[in-house]
Amino acid sequence: MEAKLTTLDYAIVLGYIVFAMVIGVILARKAAKSISQYFAAGRELPWWLAGTSMVATTFASDTPLAVTGIVRTQGVSGNWFWWSGALANMLGTFFFAPLWRRSEALTDLEFIALRYHGVPANFLRCFRVLYSSLISNSIVMGWVIAAMVKIVQTTFGWEPKTALAVLIFVAFFYTILSGLWGVVLTDLVQFFLAMTGSIWLAVEALKEIGGSTMLVQRLSEQGLTVRLAFIPSPENSKIWVAFLTYILVQWWAVGRPDGEGYIAQRILSTKDERNALLSFLWFAFAHYVLRPWWWIVVALVSLLLIPQMQKPLGDEGAYPVMMVQLLPSGALGIMVAAMLAAFMSTMDTHLNWAASYLVNDFYRPFIKPNEDERHYVLVGRIATTFILAFGVATALVTEQVEAAWKLLAGLNAGVGLVSILRWLWWRVNAWSEISAMATALIVNSAIYLLAWLGEPKAGFLTTMEGFPLRLLIIVLCVQVAWVLVTFLTKPEPMEKLIDFYRKVRPPGWWKPIASVAGLKSENLNWRWLIGWFGGVALIYGGLVALGGLLLMQLQWLIGGGIVAVTGLISLQVGLKAIFQKSLQ
Repeated sequence: MEAKLTTLDYAIVLGYIVFAMVIGVILARKAAKSISQYFAAGRELPWWLAGTSMVATTFASDTPLAVTGIVRTQGVSGNWFWWSGALANMLGTFFFAPLWRRSEALTDLEFIALRYHGVPANFLRCFRVLYSSLISNSIVMGWVIAAMVKIVQTTFGWEPKTALAVLIFVAFFYTILSGLWGVVLTDLVQFFLAMTGSIWLAVEALKEIGGSTMLVQRLSEQGLTVRLAFIPSPENSKIWVAFLTYILVQWWAVGRPDGEGYIAQRILSTKDERNALLSFLWFAFAHYVLRPWWWIVVALVSLLLIPQMQKPLGDEGAYPVMMVQLLPSGALGIMVAAMLAAFMSTMDTHLNWAASYLVNDFYRPFIKPNEDERHYVLVGRIATTFILAFGVATALVTEQVEAAWKLLAGLNAGVGLVSILRWLWWRVNAWSEISAMATALIVNSAIYLLAWLGEPKAGFLTTMEGFPLRLLIIVLCVQVAWVLVTFLTKPEPMEKLIDFYRKVRPPGWWKPIASVAGLKSENLNWRWLIGWFGGVALIYGGLVALGGLLLMQLQWLIGGGIVAVTGLISLQVGLKAIFQKSLQ
């Protein structure tokens, strides 16, 4: 399709690029002062800036494309693949955000040195550094880059290599200079740009189709009403099983529900525990309530305007095609700038965060532990270059964003429960985490190997339809493995457990340690649980209500509104309990 960017559009895009590069230059000296400034913004972030940065990072160039592909192939309910994460986010808000900030670690992997001891702890920390910063991070960067290439090809009409070089250079330039300060400040602008562009495109899409009522009517006339279902029908067994897997298993089993990576980095960079909690809460609300429906509306309209999408763009490419078809001059420039900013906000975060692992959790403790701060900043900038190279290489073999999402979910399947219990239960040790990660990697790899060898059942497990079953198999194997290993190995030394408990004071099953330390154990406060459930109700109620408003579904609007208000009241009970505790 021919790009239709005008001079005005190009000026808007160029303006954002210049802004980002100027930010990098201005903040370069501040970032170079110390490793804390470069990777944690000097621990000075207020909740609204830290939370907005989290939101901006999760809105990468791949996100609206992946959501569009999901809606076009599975319907609205297919988004439970990531909507289920709200349960984990609320758990992180009420239980783990204050604990992370209390730990005063620079990265979430430094937590390993605080919680565990000896050779197993060092091995786990090094393994997590290499796995997270190079393997997992490269997969994420790969799909983000691949998605942005589709957008630039559609809007600018550039060749992929040219687009890749220009976009990556800009993100790399200001990230390597300004560190986390540059990341969060550009994220703030990106968030407002992205919301403006997404809302504008959704409004134009509804205008093109004749409004919300006409959209629902035409989808019904073409037999596509099922695409509107918020909860899938049990009659569609594949999607129903997937939904149950996401909502009952995936949110606590996949990844690290206690918050990790760039989420933990933002939490650890906040001013105090109160700001840490509120940053996570704001992130969850904006991520799940404020943003999704604007992308979903565009995807639903695209089913009517562009029923068939050919490769290489595929169903995910319908989003940038709608941008070019529907947005007028100026608005298209804002939208392209928003997508460019979304791309850069994710790239800069992953570059800075992964470099923090390589420097703080590998180079400094194990290679050169006694260098000055500026030396570590320099090494961080060098590490950023290597991380970028890995991401670009991965992008060259990434075709479908959703497939990459689910590949990474499989690699991280099953480790979620042990990451929760390492805070709440003293008996978890370094071998628990090692065995969980190793089992997930081995089982997932075995499935792909068998599929490659021609085993039909394994081949099914590697498809989109087979993903829920693959997830369940990996999760079950991982739980058996890490529980057995935990009880077959020794607990962490008492001195290490006491030091950790004195510093972090986690709730849960720590009574034996608290007794030896001469401290009162912290129970799981029921008000915190009410706050957690209230937060979940607020998120899902608000999500349904906004969808009802945009699609003129009165039952969604009323029902979701009631759930959201009830959730807000319960949420306040939990927040009050947390804040009172932090003042004691």
